Amino acid sequence: MWTSKQDSLVTALEIGTSKVVVIVAEVNESEAINIIGFGQSRSRGVIKGQIVDTKLAYDDIRQAIKDAEEKADRELHQVYLGVTGQHVTSSNYTGSHAIASLDRCITGEDLEDVMANARRFNLSQGQHMIHVIRQQFMVDGRATMHSPVGLPGSDLAVVLHAVQGYKDRLQRPVQLLRKMKLEAENLAFNGLASALAVLNPTQKADGTLVIDLGGGTTEYAVCSRGVVCHSGVIAVGGDHVTQDIATGLNYTFSRAEDLKIKFGSAMVTESVRGQVRDILNETGLTDHRVNIENLRRIMSERLKETFAIVGAELDRCDMVDMVQSVVLCGGGAYTPDICTLAEKVLELPVQVGAGVNLHGPSSIIERPEYATALGLLKFGVFDFARRRESHTDRVPWSQRLKNLLRIEQ
Repeated sequence: MWTSKQDSLVTALEIGTSKVVVIVAEVNESEAINIIGFGQSRSRGVIKGQIVDTKLAYDDIRQAIKDAEEKADRELHQVYLGVTGQHVTSSNYTGSHAIASLDRCITGEDLEDVMANARRFNLSQGQHMIHVIRQQFMVDGRATMHSPVGLPGSDLAVVLHAVQGYKDRLQRPVQLLRKMKLEAENLAFNGLASALAVLNPTQKADGTLVIDLGGGTTEYAVCSRGVVCHSGVIAVGGDHVTQDIATGLNYTFSRAEDLKIKFGSAMVTESVRGQVRDILNETGLTDHRVNIENLRRIMSERLKETFAIVGAELDRCDMVDMVQSVVLCGGGAYTPDICTLAEKVLELPVQVGAGVNLHGPSSIIERPEYATALGLLKFGVFDFARRRESHTDRVPWSQRLKNLLRIEQ
């Protein structure tokens, strides 16, 4: 059971390209999540999800932490940290094991052996596992989502989905947190966290693709039959859309960002054909003119390409038939007509996601840009309960890095 107020706290930290988000929640004995604190700051030291300026990143993270502590009226010591970047990749692995017992009935020891065989990963130098998610067991070639213990068979196999990243890049934000006297209780891939936040059990079972449109990266995850079966990162996000506008229309990045927010859309409709708008300066005089059709065409092409890349990846991994719908989240989900464009490219129904089974301010739960942080809260509750059930104490990061989180579904 939860032993103290500090034990009942779960804190999520997302260090994004555009913003740093901290959400603090209380968790009761039934594992219901109630948000009590929130902090956010701009993110100036991060490019494509990776910290490149530690001083700026430190200041921004510290500010978000401070704001969350003040609102929660608690001092924070541990966080669940979201990670992303092009160095994060995923693969599916299969392990098999011959049943040696005379009666050919599968035992718990057989499950341990087949899992051990499947986990014999060939990782590149410097890589470490972030997640290992069990997909399904197979008994003599027949798939089963449930435990096969007690079933008769001669061959047992298991399929695992593994997410891995490079140790040096995973350590960078952890070391920065240590300077603030904060511990990274554990790590979670942002794409999986977003899926945890916005999907209900029916969507997880039926087959849903979650796409998180961030500032520097786009993460995605496919959930089917109740588990994550594929995930990945594209090093393209909203900042790239802004840069395209700046380059194509010869504006500064900041002005392009402002125009994107004010007049942007994912689609070029007949209503904006040839439309030009006057942009006024502080004195009320026309500062410059912007061609709305060209602005939206630039945006549409970049976003279309992003969705097409995700679609091609699903096709490459034979995941297309497993997906029945799409949920968008991240700041890019606010782009007008984004669902229409995604439906056109992916040929699937699309909706914008919000937090599921969470209690707290709707201004946090219902906003898609907080999906990753909200999912980190759920991940934290799952991780804490898993370790509590196994009667294990908190493990220092230096030791845990050797055996980064294993998720058993």
